[in-house]
Parts: sequence; structure tokens; C-alpha cells
Amino acid sequence: MMKIETIRNKNVSVRIPPSKAHTLRSLILASLSGGVSHIRNPLLGEDQLHLIESLKRLGVSITRDDQTITVEGSGGRFHPVETTLDCGESGVAMNFLTALACLSDRDVTLTGKPGLLKRPVGEIVSGVRQMGGAVEYAETEGYPPLLARVSGLSGGEAAMNGEKTSQYFSSLAIASPCAASDVTIVCRDDMAEKPYFDITLDMMRRFGVKAVNRDYKRIEIKAGQRYTACDIDVESDYSSASYFFAAAAIAGATVRMEGLAADSVQGDREILAYAEAMGCAVVRDGAFLTVSGGELTAIDASFRDTPDLVPTVAVMAAFARGTSRLRDVAHLQFKECDRIAAVRDGLGRLGVETSVDGKDLIVAGNPGGIRGAAVSSWDDHRIAMSFACAGLAVEGISIDNPDCVKKSFPDFWQRFSVFHA
Repeated sequence: MMKIETIRNKNVSVRIPPSKAHTLRSLILASLSGGVSHIRNPLLGEDQLHLIESLKRLGVSITRDDQTITVEGSGGRFHPVETTLDCGESGVAMNFLTALACLSDRDVTLTGKPGLLKRPVGEIVSGVRQMGGAVEYAETEGYPPLLARVSGLSGGEAAMNGEKTSQYFSSLAIASPCAASDVTIVCRDDMAEKPYFDITLDMMRRFGVKAVNRDYKRIEIKAGQRYTACDIDVESDYSSASYFFAAAAIAGATVRMEGLAADSVQGDREILAYAEAMGCAVVRDGAFLTVSGGELTAIDASFRDTPDLVPTVAVMAAFARGTSRLRDVAHLQFKECDRIAAVRDGLGRLGVETSVDGKDLIVAGNPGGIRGAAVSSWDDHRIAMSFACAGLAVEGISIDNPDCVKKSFPDFWQRFSVFHA
């Protein structure tokens, strides 16, 4: 259990860590490429380390130091040196490797930590099977562990539902150039988390493969394309930056952040708009973003494409005047934990009333009435970091399993300590 100290330093500067999504996709695309790629300024959280180890087990040569990962690509065909891939708690690793493991010349088992094995994978397995991949459930229908047979991918059309995550579509899109024929991926409903799919297509383009995105309903990838090695400088992560936005908002601080690209396609850039809508001042000056907290007001906004910001904004909403409605958040129950339940549990312990109305989370702001309490992280990095921000303004807040932040932000507590300098 870690006790969060209230804020002492209200004027701080911090450099934001590299993007989790960009690092993961760079690793996978470099592994499929012909030649040697260099990934500079990577994030080396637990998800990335599990993915690196899994790719190595697929026979990919990967070396790294603190600043650069060097990947010698497989050219689109894997030769596993071990047949069990441990994805840890990474949904990206599990979902993406479900398709890519079919490109191996040995059968491969995909598994992970208990939390990951509770996350449904039926949609991506169905999609891979429609493309000719042979994937079986090793234990429970619809859930990992999975057994990917030697099969390759024939191509053709694959239709899936996208209401839970866009990761299924990213997985098939990335694997599609390695299929025997053209691929069309169909989304039967409305794809959630579209900006993450945008990152996928942008990264594919940088590695030399074009995909046609027809309004997120049909994605077309021509056969015969090949990934080519390239060097990538990983941009900073707006999801990680969101905790410093929340800290400024909740504690009335001014935070100057370095490294956030103004032209980023990251969906979590929306934290700028959310913070401004709630009463913060946000100023960009070249490579720097400065956010200053003020009196917070309630927000009414959709989070369908920005699910990782829900815990952050929900905690901000607890300190705002009025009742906030965080719309379109039902898919959060399928993340590292049931994040809707986790947020409600944590806010309830702090004396904040919440409710669920259909697909929306309702937070009744309680500025001045929030109390200290022991908050469960639910072993979820985003829950831990979001509630840490509340501890800057309210005495007596503590969080269990603080090490869970290593999944996406390994040195979070070190950087967060700037508020106590």
C-alpha cells in the first residue's frame, strides 16, 4: 500500500514518456519486415517486454539498450525457437499475435497472466479463421490460451464486430500483407477506439504497406505488399500525459510537459479538450504544453474512442461542480479489469456517488467533500495512476499494488514525485 502525499510543488515541469501504442506496433511491424529496423526512444514497460520476448520466441532477432531497440525482421514468416508465447497482461500482444502466429512453421501456444486469460478473444479468433488461419481454444471456448496451428493465411473477407475494441481490426490489417490473396476486413457495427486503428494504419504506411480505410466499415489490403525495415522515433504518449493534466486540474497546479507532438494521431490528445471543457487553461508553446488547473466544472462527452482516459477524467469529475456524464464507456469492462466497476469502487471509497445509465458513467462531483481512503488499484495501471492524482489534493489516500504502473509507465512514481519536490 502506498500513501500519496498531498502536493507541495504547484509549478512543475515533466517530460512525458514514449507512446505505448507506437512502441508495440513498431516492434510487430519491424518483426515482419525485411531488413533491420531501429526503434529509438521506445517505451520499455511490461507489455513491451512481454511482446519482445514473444517475438524472440518466434525466431526474431531483437537487441536493445536504453535508447534503441534493433530488430532484424523475419520477412513475414516466423521460425519459432520455442512454442509457448507468454503475453503477460498485454491485450495487444494476445490479439495481434493470434493472427501472426499462423505465419509460423511450428504450432504455437499463446497464453498470459490470469487477468489476460479472462479477456474474451472470440471475435479475433473468428476473424483469423475467416482468413484461413487455424486457431483453437486450448482450454475454454472464447478465451485464451490459444493454439495457433501451422496454416498460413489465405486472405479473402473477414467480418467482425468492433464494439469492444479496434485491436481485432489492427491485428488482421497488420497480418494481411502476408496473406496469399487480397484481404477485406468488414466491421459489422461501429468500431470502438478508432484512433488506435488510425495509429496502426499510419505505422503500416511508414513500414511500406498501404491499406484503404472506407469509413472504418471496410478495410482493404492488397496482396503482394511487403513490409520494409525503417527507423522509428517513438513520440510521447498522451495517455501517460493525462495523469499530469489531472494532477494540474485537481490540485490547482501548473504543469509544463515536454515531448507531446501537436500533429499526433493519438486519440488521447482529446485530454486537451476535456481539460479545457472542465475549466483548465491549456497553452502550447512549440514542443511544450502547459496546463493550469482552475475551478472545475462537470463534463458531458463521449469516450468511445478514448477509453484509456475514462479513469482519469472520472477522477477529475469527482472534484468538479455538477454531475458529469462520461458517455459510451461500456467496452471498459473488457480491459485489464472491469474499469467501470474499478472507477466506481474507488470513487465510492472517496465519498463520491456514481451510477451507470445504459452505456454511460455518471459521476456526481463532490468538491470539498472528498475524503481520504485506501483505494484498490484492481491491479490496473490506469486505475492506480488516476487515483494517485486525487491524493495530491486530499489527505489520507493510499493505493495498493503501486507496482502495477510498470505495465505502461515504469517510472511513473519517480516522475510523479516532482509534485513533492
